[in-house]
Amino acid sequence: MDKKKRLIQLTEGILLCCVIVVMTLLCIGIIKKEVKNTKGKLTETIGWYRIQDNKKVQVDLNQKIKADPQGKLVLYNDTIAQKYKGYLMTTKAAKYSVRIYAGDQLIYRYSDSNFHRNDQMKSKLSCDARIPEHGKKGTVIKIIYQNGSNGSYQLDDILVGRGDVVMGFHVQQEIVGIVMIAIMFFLSFVALVTGIYLKHFKLNSTRFLNIAAFLALSGIWFLSDSALAQEYTSFPALTGMISFYAFMLMSVPMVHFVKNTLKFEKYKVLDVINLLFYANALIQGILNKCLKIHMVHMLFVTHVLLFIAVITIVVLMIEEYRRTKDSELKIIMNAFGIMAVAGVLSLCMYWKLEIPFYGTIFEVGVLIFEQLLLTSIFVNLVEQAKTRSELEVYERLLKEDRMTGINNRTAFEEQLQDIEDHAQDYDNAALIFMDVDGLKNTNDLYGHNAGDELIISAALCIKNVFATYGKCYRIGGDEFCVLIFDSIENMDELLKQMDQEIIKYNRNNRYYLSIARGVSFLKDTEGKQKKISDWKYEADQDMYCNKKRRNINDRL
Repeated sequence: MDKKKRLIQLTEGILLCCVIVVMTLLCIGIIKKEVKNTKGKLTETIGWYRIQDNKKVQVDLNQKIKADPQGKLVLYNDTIAQKYKGYLMTTKAAKYSVRIYAGDQLIYRYSDSNFHRNDQMKSKLSCDARIPEHGKKGTVIKIIYQNGSNGSYQLDDILVGRGDVVMGFHVQQEIVGIVMIAIMFFLSFVALVTGIYLKHFKLNSTRFLNIAAFLALSGIWFLSDSALAQEYTSFPALTGMISFYAFMLMSVPMVHFVKNTLKFEKYKVLDVINLLFYANALIQGILNKCLKIHMVHMLFVTHVLLFIAVITIVVLMIEEYRRTKDSELKIIMNAFGIMAVAGVLSLCMYWKLEIPFYGTIFEVGVLIFEQLLLTSIFVNLVEQAKTRSELEVYERLLKEDRMTGINNRTAFEEQLQDIEDHAQDYDNAALIFMDVDGLKNTNDLYGHNAGDELIISAALCIKNVFATYGKCYRIGGDEFCVLIFDSIENMDELLKQMDQEIIKYNRNNRYYLSIARGVSFLKDTEGKQKKISDWKYEADQDMYCNKKRRNINDRL
């Protein structure tokens, strides 16, 4: 890889890192603003006990506690209700189907009747119960836990504080996820704008749109799957469904990205994979709606499909790389490899270890994955732009007359062909043939430098008059022409303007310039379109008639 390409890659990487850092700082600043003056106001509760053999037994939280003979755990506290009236009490105990009472009053009960969750999903959730403001003296707070694992319960600290303090605490716990989600939506917006911009200039924009869709779906999944969204939404069932469908479909844009970027259309297995993703989402929706099968019980199917899809894509990339040794393919292959590792690791944390921050690992993997993809694409885009620019310069040189700087005969013939192929798009176009009078005599008397000066001056006069209305061409040694595409009524006026330009030139130059001209319109007086050959012939004949009249006038 040459130094210039390495420099481009390094620059793109630094820019992307700067975007991530800026977004992180912004999100941290927003969170700090939300929870300012709340630090230190969230209090760990003490004085919890259980009843054993009709005796109070003090319980230390943040450790494993054995269940009672019925498999439940019931904790009591005599002081919280009086000391923290109107405050929120929070604990991560959703997986134990917790119920909280203030005396005989039920103040909180975890329920997933609207949308069923497994233990991994529940372990992220906090249970917030508001202590009554007007409780009776001596009111006891009672918490009932059930469905413990192996006859024991692993409890976190039970905290208490004002509502805004508890909210700030939950936000601080989710700060990493919030930053990740903000970055994803930001990068999705950037990719979308870039794709639209490139499409406007007829460049390859599909891959940017694919990345924008993938990042948007990933962000929606992470957002709807987050503890904050699950805890504070007014529509928990809808939020859960959005989370599952975003997760089931977010890989579809990436399969399209692989096809569009790496030209893997020949591998029909990618189409099969996308069909499986769609079928999976449709079938799970039907089973959930008709047979009341919970989405979480079908989640393993999506995990299996994702694993198969990633492995299949990586294998195809490896085979293609062995054949082509393409550097862009290598970067994308590494990106998919990193996401596959992050995915497998998060799945192990989800199914085997039941660690609640499994999503964070996958979020990091997705961001690294996207950084590598965007870096690769931007480098490739720079190379494409450079190549496109070079081709445009080369094509322009091929169609430009080097002496005069106006279009040459090649450009003229291409334009005529376009008019013939798309005649319906043109109005009554005008063709003007022109010829420099007496160029041979000038060359013989004064030399070819003088003749060249006349040709350049003729081109300048023609361009000064007609460039605003159409295109000017030099189609031979002393031959020029103009194509005017829109219907024009003041043709005689334009020709008079050209005569004025020629007169102005002749006043200040030693070589005399005279230009014969002939005009023909694409449509006849009845509006019928002429053949291109007839159109050219009429303009040519009109020019020679004009030249003859000039010669007769000169002799007279």
